[in-house]
Amino acid sequence: MSSTITFTRVGDDEARILDADGDHVGDVYRHDDILNPGEVFYVVHLSEDPRGPVRVHERHRVREVARHLLDTHPML
Repeated sequence: MSSTITFTRVGDDEARILDADGDHVGDVYRHDDILNPGEVFYVVHLSEDPRGPVRVHERHRVREVARHLLDTHPML
């Protein structure tokens, strides 16, 4: 199964993850990487996911990682 997801920006460094039904299923946060000045990383965190948040270093992979987490979420 490949879940359709969309993102809604709610701040400069934060977005909501919405599923195909428009339900809020998680969040994405952008953080400055203090170990690599000038670089950022993204934290993808789904609601009620016992696996916890996932750090993503490449922006182009955020959607792929969020979709995979949603597809394999043990509670959804």
